[in-house]
Amino acid sequence: MKWLNYFLNFNIPFYIYKLNANDSIIFSNNININRPMIILHGIVYIVKNFHNDKKITIAILETENILYINPTKNENYYYKIIAISTSFLISFQWKNLININTNFSHIILKELIKIYTKTNNRYEIMNMIMSHKYIKNRVIQLILLLGRDFGNINKINIIISHYISQYNISKISGSNRTTINRILQELTYSEFIKYSVDKKIIINIDYFHIAKIKKRQV
Repeated sequence: MKWLNYFLNFNIPFYIYKLNANDSIIFSNNININRPMIILHGIVYIVKNFHNDKKITIAILETENILYINPTKNENYYYKIIAISTSFLISFQWKNLININTNFSHIILKELIKIYTKTNNRYEIMNMIMSHKYIKNRVIQLILLLGRDFGNINKINIIISHYISQYNISKISGSNRTTINRILQELTYSEFIKYSVDKKIIINIDYFHIAKIKKRQV
């Protein structure tokens, strides 16, 4: 793990969190320590929870993304980090990076710029998904995103390599399990998706070809 090696070699204090699937970390307004976290391994998503029960997913992050929540005194919302798969996150303090030997600081800075750019793209993608008015469109685009980023592709389908529960799909898309169950049943009936023996989502590549033919016939 590259970042673990950096911190060990440069004597930067750190702490590692392990999150099993569906484990979470809550960032409330009581937390005032600036401690960014880099994802060493796994997939997590960030939900902004408002106290009126409104919830907005702002990003799905993966290995080599950085997670940084600005301390806030706003009592109207808090952030929750939820693991989709077993994840390891390394936490550190900015001040400890500043104090490292200047001969090595440019290496860390260069790598941080890379992962910040990569992470920012994840926020933009999630914003695009959540901009859809209809939940079904959000779910479809979410599945395509998961297939692109975490899928094993062959000639006929894309198998999402991680089990994604209906609970997580509902949380990410801003819906409920009843609605998500109905939408997934519709997508299964239309042959857009199916499930593997271990309940992983499989995207049917031929669906797009079939859909084009049906559209022409109409």
